[in-house]
Amino acid sequence: MEIDREALRAHIRTQIRPFPSEQHYPTGWNGNMTFAELRTTLTPSINRLMRYYRYVEVDIPDMIQHGFMRLWEELSKQSDLLSTLDQGGAVKWVMYRSGISHYRKFYRREMYLEDLATRSGDPDEFIIDGYEGGFYRDHARYAEAVDLRTDIEQVMTFMGEKYQHSRAHLAALYYITTSVALDDAAALAERSGTKKAWWLTSVVKPMREELCELLGLERPGRTTWQEKVRAGDDTPLLHLVDHFQKAGDDRMAVALRGLAKNESTQAMMDQLDLPKTHVHYLRRKAHQELNRAYGCIA
Repeated sequence: MEIDREALRAHIRTQIRPFPSEQHYPTGWNGNMTFAELRTTLTPSINRLMRYYRYVEVDIPDMIQHGFMRLWEELSKQSDLLSTLDQGGAVKWVMYRSGISHYRKFYRREMYLEDLATRSGDPDEFIIDGYEGGFYRDHARYAEAVDLRTDIEQVMTFMGEKYQHSRAHLAALYYITTSVALDDAAALAERSGTKKAWWLTSVVKPMREELCELLGLERPGRTTWQEKVRAGDDTPLLHLVDHFQKAGDDRMAVALRGLAKNESTQAMMDQLDLPKTHVHYLRRKAHQELNRAYGCIA
């Protein structure tokens, strides 16, 4: 019986095969490398280059993933693909195959509910200009803001009822109108992986356009004061800062400069030594003044 056990063990051992060695790919800058080593080496440079060329930051991880997927597919067909490339060439190879054309087509028609936000990135500062207590000037603008708020409530009710039986559309509505992350919204829509791109183009984009049409937000050629400042038009900003400095309102001057530089609320609190509520008030007031100075619709 003991002999049979040993024979059985020997038989089992003969059937065990060693794990296959990890594939190595020849490169033109560091000899043979595994795919994991390639990804670790190239990702930081790709990330920096994408940020330099102002790719949309939230999409960069997905684009890098797509680029490396394409690299894996090509290396499976041609293992010496990188043998003639230096590291910079490999970085560009992956970046150029990251699906940027798809994202550019998507964002070309991207619409934001700019009437609701200062676009500063702070969710506490999503406001409707002129809806504060004690606002008596520019009554027409105030009335327009109130009408817009009423319209938004009606449109959201309409869209919710229209798509109440479609999980993908309700998740798209949630994604468009809140600050939820793309991956989380796609998970709610049960559209992960390759289905996420289809969901963005076939559900999110048409719904975004439908919302803008219902709210009358699609105004061709409309620009914000932030876009004008980024384009180099800082004359109205400088005049405004000078005006408040001459009036002795240094806090407002600091708020204007901070808003133009996209400084956080916390940074302004530290600089001015003021509580958060007071800084929020200054940021709102600065946003209103900049809208007027640049002739933008609030």
